[in-house]
Amino acid sequence: MQIDDLHSAVETMRRANTDLPRIEVKAGGGGVGKSLLPTISAFSNSPGGGVVILGLDEKAGFTPTPGFDAQAAMDALVEIVRPRKHTETPGPLTPRPSMVVDRLEFEGADLVVAEVAEIAAAAKPCFVTAQGKENGSYTRIGEGDHRLDTYEVFQMSTLTVPSSADRVPVSGARIDDLNKEAISRTLHRLRTNRPRVLDGVVSDREALERIGVVDRDTGIPTLAGLLALGRFPQQFFPQLMISFAAYPGADKTDVVGVDRMTDRAVLEGAIPDMVDDAVAVVIRNLRVRRVSAGVGAEDVPEIPVDAMREAIVNAVMHRDYSEMARGDQVRLELYPDRLEVHSPGVLWGGRGIEALYGGGSWSRNQTLARLLTDVPFADRDESVGENAGSGIRRMYGEMTRSGLPAPRFVTTTSSFTTTLDRFGLLTPDVHRWLDGLGGRDRTAIEDIALAVIHHLGSVTVDELRRQVAVDSSDARTALDDLTRDGLLVHDLGEYRMSPETATADLTAAERRVVDVLSSGDTLTIREIAAATQTTVSSLRPVLRNLVGDGRIHATAPPTSRNRAYRLANG
Repeated sequence: MQIDDLHSAVETMRRANTDLPRIEVKAGGGGVGKSLLPTISAFSNSPGGGVVILGLDEKAGFTPTPGFDAQAAMDALVEIVRPRKHTETPGPLTPRPSMVVDRLEFEGADLVVAEVAEIAAAAKPCFVTAQGKENGSYTRIGEGDHRLDTYEVFQMSTLTVPSSADRVPVSGARIDDLNKEAISRTLHRLRTNRPRVLDGVVSDREALERIGVVDRDTGIPTLAGLLALGRFPQQFFPQLMISFAAYPGADKTDVVGVDRMTDRAVLEGAIPDMVDDAVAVVIRNLRVRRVSAGVGAEDVPEIPVDAMREAIVNAVMHRDYSEMARGDQVRLELYPDRLEVHSPGVLWGGRGIEALYGGGSWSRNQTLARLLTDVPFADRDESVGENAGSGIRRMYGEMTRSGLPAPRFVTTTSSFTTTLDRFGLLTPDVHRWLDGLGGRDRTAIEDIALAVIHHLGSVTVDELRRQVAVDSSDARTALDDLTRDGLLVHDLGEYRMSPETATADLTAAERRVVDVLSSGDTLTIREIAAATQTTVSSLRPVLRNLVGDGRIHATAPPTSRNRAYRLANG
């Protein structure tokens, strides 16, 4: 970390009055204690790593700690990460973290800055040795260190290990539990498109063994076989289905009128049937627009059909099918502004989100992924998946060609989520908001950049490059120019609205509420009323408007005594 980066980071933390997700501050007045070990573990296991700053007192407004011994702190950090001989006691963290330690002068005092690198996926998780892997593995969530539970430790430990769960024979299943018609269509497709696969087979049974539908030793259908060609796989695994729910508000806790959900469905059967049924139930809950098509016209849903189908196929093909995850389902959650596709299991293969855009195919479930490239849908000669690494690019192309934001991906320590937005970036409301910002005439790229940040909360150069299909240099220039104009602030690679811009379209009453919640706290209506020196009754319509606009989230239904509020990006 350079000195300019340090000053910028401390300024941001002072303004927010809290640590940042990738920066942890420790006063260090009593030296470097064991409390630092979970933080180093968390940064080692988290994408991009993180930074620890020793010698700043958060309680004193992020000012230098009186009497902080910088040299002793450096020596303690070096001791944590130094290599150990096999004859020595293991270090305090296993495996040994990768860390660069520096000493920087700040406001007349010496601070110690430790930049913790993310360790290789195959080596994860980094854990506190004395606590053991099961109890001492951490990751970073928000501004805090989160201890991984047993399933999360398992997920992180198998990031680069292909799963054998889809190849295991299913106890109690028989050949009769497979769909004969689906088998016939699949084998016909194989003989036409990949004839070498069935070279020398003398029976359908042998063919099914060769492609992984039936276990050769036992003659029992495998999990992959049941999921791809079974009559009703949920007879054996009730939760290996797709659930759908449509919510009326911006968050599943929001209640509009008396509705907590506007539609719900459970999609069961083999994967080809579940995918088709899931697409159909999403479409029936979307708005459509009439567009010209040749000499006629057709109804086009808000979200491109191919994009949502690709997201759903990816979820069922690449989810975790291990025994620990078979009690969870793929979830489709439709909100007024977006569709979220939640899949059990982390992004597999030891790669980050950025790698998804470059193509390539990594399969946690190799047998199932291969099988789904050969199994056709019930009513057409089109296979369920391609397993060629082109799915994300197709999803991206379908969305951006339709004037929609690019798909967004989030991986946690136990799940993977794809988000597809239901509307274009430059809506009439956004145009009015942009016009209200004033200032110089902006370029089209700059307006789109502001619209993306207005919608997502922040953006990086690479994210903007993907959204508007421009060079990285053009994206960076647009973001830097908006920062110089005072519309954005730049922090550790992320650009977000300046406080003044973020509240430019709010009323005075709404701005006071947002200012109170900007501390990151979750407050009840009475606490907000006390902080803003106003009445509860006058606050109700203000909070209702802010929730409706997606500025803040409510934590419970309107009738709940426990209902509280927090910033949407908090």
